[in-house]
Amino acid sequence: MTAVRRWNLTSTIVLAVLTAHVLMVIFPFFWMIYSTFKTNREFMRSVWSLPKSFSLDAYVGAWSGGALGGYAVNSLLIMAGATLITVVLATLAGFALAAYRPRWIPAVELSMTAAMAIPAYVALVPLVVMLRGAGLLDTHLGVILPTAAFNVPVSIFIMQAFFNTLPRDLFDAARMDGASEWKIFLRVALPIARPAMFTVAIVNMIWVWNDFLFPVVFINSPSRKTLPVGLTDFVGEHITNYPVMLAAILIAAIAPLVLFVFFERQITAALIGGAVEG
Repeated sequence: MTAVRRWNLTSTIVLAVLTAHVLMVIFPFFWMIYSTFKTNREFMRSVWSLPKSFSLDAYVGAWSGGALGGYAVNSLLIMAGATLITVVLATLAGFALAAYRPRWIPAVELSMTAAMAIPAYVALVPLVVMLRGAGLLDTHLGVILPTAAFNVPVSIFIMQAFFNTLPRDLFDAARMDGASEWKIFLRVALPIARPAMFTVAIVNMIWVWNDFLFPVVFINSPSRKTLPVGLTDFVGEHITNYPVMLAAILIAAIAPLVLFVFFERQITAALIGGAVEG
């Protein structure tokens, strides 16, 4: 009986802590949602109170007055380009490292781990100099290439972890049938790796969509701003319409939120698998 009581007490404490944590995470999001239905005057009068009347003026103002549509298109272009490059390079490198296991693979893995440990802001100045020299500063391509470069190492670990689960006999049988290494990759490994590639793509899409650092440093033209950078337009020097700003933030968060809700299992499995293998 004593052990049961201790277990019940421990379970109650753990449940209470987890419930408090969930409420702390959910409440800001809930507060942001109902605050978007207020007027700015009502918001300033009482930040925490519920709206007296639900109005969609904040969403209309955020979409029409904030040029969110153009910013969203820019974010989509950068997200698509960086994700495509990352998935292609990660799939090729992950297959090579898992299938052939060359002698110098520890040096490659160490280099990728070191690249993952370097903060992005440390490389900002060299990247600006390189992009300016290549004529890519203030262009979408100038954001796509560095973003893909920083996302490739962890993506390689994820793909390598997947390819390591495949039996080598599968590839040996294809070689005995006379298939070249390129055909083995295209006709044997690639079809099997589609779920892992899809997972890597989803993870990178969320990362790139939410990225603020590279776009704000490498892009100067207002017409090329991404959605996270464009949200700064809603903060005024003297007056800020908070419901409109919160509505814009909520609109920008819809895409990654939908991706995470529908593909949470794949994202979690990919991150855990890549971390364990790395």
